[in-house]
Amino acid sequence: MSDLQDFHEFFRDKDVMRYWSTAPHTDLQQTENYLHTMVDSKYNGLCDFAIEYAPPSATPKVIGKLGLFDGHEIGFMLSRPYWGRGYMKEAMSQFLSDFWAREDMEKSDEIVADADPRNSACIGLLKQFGFKETGYRTKTWETHLGWCDSLDLKMERPKR
Repeated sequence: MSDLQDFHEFFRDKDVMRYWSTAPHTDLQQTENYLHTMVDSKYNGLCDFAIEYAPPSATPKVIGKLGLFDGHEIGFMLSRPYWGRGYMKEAMSQFLSDFWAREDMEKSDEIVADADPRNSACIGLLKQFGFKETGYRTKTWETHLGWCDSLDLKMERPKR
C-alpha cells in the first residue's frame, strides 16, 4: 500500500471528513483497513478511483478519491490543500465521461448521490454536472456529527 500515507492525510482531516459517513481516522490502521476494502471491491478500477496529482517536478501524490462505491452511488473527497483549484471538477468530468462510455460492465441508467444538505460545495459540484434533486430525508445517517439529513440527487445516463 504505497499510497497509504497520502490517503491517511485526508482521511484524518476533520474538515475533509466533516460530511463523510465516518469520523476522521485516528490511526493509520483505520485507513489501511479502508483501503483494503476499496482495493478488494469488485468496483475497484472500474468505477472507484484514487485521484493523483502529478506536478512536473515532484513525485505524484494521491490527493483524493472518487467513485461509485456500490456501482451506482457516487462519493468523493479531496485533500484540503487542493480545494478550490478545480481538481475535483476535472476528475468528475473525466470520471463521468469514462463511466458512461464503458461497455465492459453492467451499470445502471443513473448515478445517485446522498449528500448532507449542509455540504454546499458537494451539492454545487454535482449540480454542475447535471445531477438533479430528487428528495430530502431526515435523520438518515448517525455519524460523528450526530444525526444527519440527506439530500438525494440523481443523474440520468446522457442520451447518445
